[in-house]
Amino acid sequence: MTQPAINTKLWTNPFSSASSLEDKVFFLLRFGVLGCFVGHGFWGIVTKEGWLPFFDVFFIDRSPAFFIMPLIGTMDILIGLICFVYPTRALLAWATFWTLFTAMLRPSAAMGMSEFFERAGNYGVPLTFLLLHGFPTSKTEWFEKLKPLTSFSPAQLKTAELALRISLFSLLAGHGGLTVFKQSVVLIKHFNYLGLDPSITNFRLFGSFEILLGFLVLLKPRIPGLMLFILVYKLGTELIFPFAGKPIDIFETIERMGDFVIPVILFLIYSSSDFKAVKS
Repeated sequence: MTQPAINTKLWTNPFSSASSLEDKVFFLLRFGVLGCFVGHGFWGIVTKEGWLPFFDVFFIDRSPAFFIMPLIGTMDILIGLICFVYPTRALLAWATFWTLFTAMLRPSAAMGMSEFFERAGNYGVPLTFLLLHGFPTSKTEWFEKLKPLTSFSPAQLKTAELALRISLFSLLAGHGGLTVFKQSVVLIKHFNYLGLDPSITNFRLFGSFEILLGFLVLLKPRIPGLMLFILVYKLGTELIFPFAGKPIDIFETIERMGDFVIPVILFLIYSSSDFKAVKS
């Protein structure tokens, strides 16, 4: 039997009927890693003041911290670009570790555990990518270029769906927790931009809505229109960064690319006949 051709193009339209589910997922996972690492790396290049508390965790003073930041930023951008063009298991393992590590720096810097859970879009994407392609049986396989799978097995579909669903729940509930328990300067700025009263009551209502949305994803993810609503909602709320702040704050939005690709992938999975067959 003839095997389906493997798509080797860098760009795939995730909403085109001409592309297979495997091609779309492969592209979206690469795109998610690219956006996250380029967005995060940009802040290292411009030496973001907000990174200093993370260096304080390791007792690194201000001057050496500002020297190290561009090195980290350059590394991040290179990792993102290479993962998009030439993804390997080794790069995905590093991307998963690095995003988990940087997310854990936030509670380590006394910013609260919600900060860690809210960044599940950063580490959920490379982790799912790695789980889908499996761990290698030889050293050489760690560095081989990954390609779209010719077809998803039932186990692969279940693994990807579960990993992404938990990630989406985590990032929504985590962001909601930030709003309920921590009225940050950034959130106050966003409320003011939207003309909303940044009162504790309004913060708690907004945060509770996001937590509820997270539990819907966890328990009833196949509600019609839910994933598309979350996509529009996350795009809308994260695009407030450059409008409420400075134009370069668009990189805050880009850094959260995983938050956008996860609901798209879940929408595609839930719409596929293969997943419906697995669930039946």
